[in-house]
Amino acid sequence: MPSYETLCIFHPELPEARVKELSAWMQKIVEGASGTVIRADEWGMRDLAHLIKKQRRGYYIRLEYDAPGATVKELERNLRINENVLRFLTTVRKPVAAEPPSVQPSSPPAPPTPPAAPQEEISPEQ
Repeated sequence: MPSYETLCIFHPELPEARVKELSAWMQKIVEGASGTVIRADEWGMRDLAHLIKKQRRGYYIRLEYDAPGATVKELERNLRINENVLRFLTTVRKPVAAEPPSVQPSSPPAPPTPPAAPQEEISPEQ
């Protein structure tokens, strides 16, 4: 199953208990549609870069989960309907490599050239 990450911004005037309920609601949608939640992070209240629905701040929730594509569609459908959601974004997570791949040179490096011997200056004969 592919891994996804959804970042959701909720209305800033919601009480914190309601935000926790909405976070649990998002997790319930994922788990109810044959997905598994990896992590749910509450980033808290943050300033927005620009106004969204006439709001300068928003409450951020980030959800990481493994689920089929139909689960993502269902979660996004529910987020669109909910009037407390200012904005959301879902992306596919790529697996993190444990070690970066080593770079193999295409050809062996050339040996360094020895420095040229200094030449003697020839002075004009008088």
